[in-house]
Amino acid sequence: MVCLVVNIEVKEGKQDEMLALVKPLVEASQKEEGCIEYDFYKELDSPTSFAFIEKWKDQAALDFHEKQEHFTYAVPKMGPLCAAPPTVKRFDLAF
Repeated sequence: MVCLVVNIEVKEGKQDEMLALVKPLVEASQKEEGCIEYDFYKELDSPTSFAFIEKWKDQAALDFHEKQEHFTYAVPKMGPLCAAPPTVKRFDLAF
C-alpha cells in the first residue's frame, strides 16, 4: 500500500476556489481502481490549511491516478491558489 499525505496552504480568500477545484478531483479519484481512500481535509484550527490523504493499493495504482485527466487538469490549477508549495509525505504500512 502507498499512502500520501499532501499538505496544502491556500492563499487567504482562495479557499472556496480551491474547494470547487478539488471536489471533482476527489470524486473521480475515489472511483479509480486501486484507490483505497482519497479525501481532502480542512485543518480545524486554520482556515487556509488543507490536506489530501490518499491510500492506493500499490505504486502502479498511484502512477495510473497521476495520468488521469481529472488529476492533470486540477493539479496545475492548484499552484496559483497556494501560499507555498505543497508538502508531500509518502508512507507504507509499518507492520
